[in-house]
Amino acid sequence: MKRILTMTLLIITLPMIAVAQAKESCSSFQTLIKATYNFKPSKLSDAERDAKVAAMDKVWSMAKASPKELLPCLRAALESPNADQWFRFDGSNLLVELDPSPESKAVQVRNYTNVDLDDVYLQVRIETLARRGTEGFDVSEAGDRWLNYPKSQYFLPRHGAYEVKAFQGALFIYGSMDESQATPALLKIVSQANHPGREHALWILLSQATPESLRALKQIDASAFSEKVQKSLRALLNSPELITPRAKPTTSREEFLRAFQGIVSGKWDRFFELVSEVPDGEKDVVAVLKPEDAPLVRKVRRLVIANANPHAIEFYKSFTGILMTMVWKPDLLKGDSRASRI
Repeated sequence: MKRILTMTLLIITLPMIAVAQAKESCSSFQTLIKATYNFKPSKLSDAERDAKVAAMDKVWSMAKASPKELLPCLRAALESPNADQWFRFDGSNLLVELDPSPESKAVQVRNYTNVDLDDVYLQVRIETLARRGTEGFDVSEAGDRWLNYPKSQYFLPRHGAYEVKAFQGALFIYGSMDESQATPALLKIVSQANHPGREHALWILLSQATPESLRALKQIDASAFSEKVQKSLRALLNSPELITPRAKPTTSREEFLRAFQGIVSGKWDRFFELVSEVPDGEKDVVAVLKPEDAPLVRKVRRLVIANANPHAIEFYKSFTGILMTMVWKPDLLKGDSRASRI
């Protein structure tokens, strides 16, 4: 009987001890977070920044050493109304590393949107948001903040110090999103007369290449925009430049579909092989693809631009030409009873 009572006591006590230890661990973790994240990176000296990097590493190491116990604690800390803004940004990266679930990524998108842009590496912010855009997240609010940011600029050392300005960064963000999300967000910006990114948004709208975006463009009063964008808008709506299909395609539809589906699966080799074999392969693409292939082409274009570099922009332009050729019909904008105000 004594043995049974002892075993019963152990069964009851051990979980209680585990819970107490977890609470203590969480409490220690939150204490470390509060002691570490009490600064703005943009206000630190180089020496102070180095010290804070080392302190943040301790937070990350502690969480990664006990992810099962500390993941709920990390989530709670991120959701706290009193959480430090920089912690929300950095902590959301830790959250996604420990648990790359849609729920974690949604937290990351929210905190990437709200962070003080003076405090972050803009390249990291743009590239991360673009990846989330390809995964179906609406990152348009973050794009709006980028277009409102007066210092929206960074350089890509690996690409000859290529300068990413407001337009390119916005293209990486909005281009990575599903057009059904991006188009209304861009139209909202275009409709705001005092928005600093208004013309950039209109340029991106010109490349959406969907029936919905083209019909929306027909209603835009472009009189306040530059002559260059007005001219491009008129050309797009009246006689867009389309790709002439090759009479005798050198690449089959099946080959293109395999290459595009490979990109979706993270395998780019065959696509780059086709680009190398037939540099003007877009003439074959529009010759052999069918209307039902357009959603795949759009998905590939989103994945391409999410690479967020100058090569991605060039490929994006090529895919835009393909999509416009697939979408455009002479009567596409006819029958719209609303008068054009271009």
